[in-house]
Amino acid sequence: MSRLPVSSLISPPEPKPLGSFNQSLSPCASQEPSFENNTLPPISADRKRTQSEMDLPSPPVTPNKKPKSSLEDQNDRDASTVSAKDPLLFAPNEAGVASDQPLFGPQLVPSSTAELVARHIESRRRIVKDERKIPALADYQTTIDCVPKVGTLYNRNPYAYYIQERHYLETTLSKCQRAGSQTAPKFQKIAPAPPKSAPAISKPRPKRTPKSTPKQRVHDSFGTATPTPKPARVIGTNRDDTDYRSLPDYCPPIETLRGNTKGLKADWKGQMLDLSNDPDRHELDPAEVGLAATLRLSCATYLCSKRRIFEARVNALHIGKEFRKTDAQQACKIDVNKASKLWTAYDRVGWFKPEYFRQYL
Repeated sequence: MSRLPVSSLISPPEPKPLGSFNQSLSPCASQEPSFENNTLPPISADRKRTQSEMDLPSPPVTPNKKPKSSLEDQNDRDASTVSAKDPLLFAPNEAGVASDQPLFGPQLVPSSTAELVARHIESRRRIVKDERKIPALADYQTTIDCVPKVGTLYNRNPYAYYIQERHYLETTLSKCQRAGSQTAPKFQKIAPAPPKSAPAISKPRPKRTPKSTPKQRVHDSFGTATPTPKPARVIGTNRDDTDYRSLPDYCPPIETLRGNTKGLKADWKGQMLDLSNDPDRHELDPAEVGLAATLRLSCATYLCSKRRIFEARVNALHIGKEFRKTDAQQACKIDVNKASKLWTAYDRVGWFKPEYFRQYL
């Protein structure tokens, strides 16, 4: 069995303690910053730019390059020995391409700042039609002549400059907060929507109150006579429906129905009317009695409607007009459906033929 060496039992060395920071440089040491001997250095003379250099357009910014390693430097030196210069993009003798002509054409550089401003104003006039929205030449000149003095103002009194800027920032923030609170829309609170699983709540219908019976008129004394009640109205028994003797009789003779009584039939819902004891039964043919009983018409009402229909037929022959079902409905004073049944039955037996009415024309 091999023994462990003595060096494996020795603990590793302790790490070096971290460097301590100066408490005076900590941002929590004081609430106000110290501005003693804290001024911005002036710009050196070699870094200052002349006015002519400021007028020229600035060159494009080159991308940051990483420092090359020794291996990359050696590769670049080897490549430079193989090829001393880059290959030509275009041959000098190629037709249509000049060797001294720039690739993107001549670049027109403005001779002065005034010419550049004039071009910009002219381009704005082509886009914006309103002259009031185009800045004047004096505004451009003021902007060009503007020289930043932030560094000079800060170097005069750094603490006073800090107080001024801090006051301006707090004032601006308070104005923005007040303006935002005034223009903020006020939303109305709405009730939450009921859950989908809950059944719809139906409103109870109000109970209908029964109408009260109208009060009777109270008389002043007992001597006044009580009003007599009005007689009950009897439906279907007025003079116009039953007084067939007052109407002219243009009906065809009953003898024309001999052997042709099957046409005087009609379909009607309800029980047939009993006309066995009707006083005007003898005025009708037995087939007409069955038709009147089916339509639930008394013999007098049937005779009245029959005479009105054939009176209208004679009037239609006088003016040379066809006699239709609607004419029979307008002539009778009974239900229009019953009048239509009468017209259909009379038409089936041929009672509307003109030869039955020539004697009345």
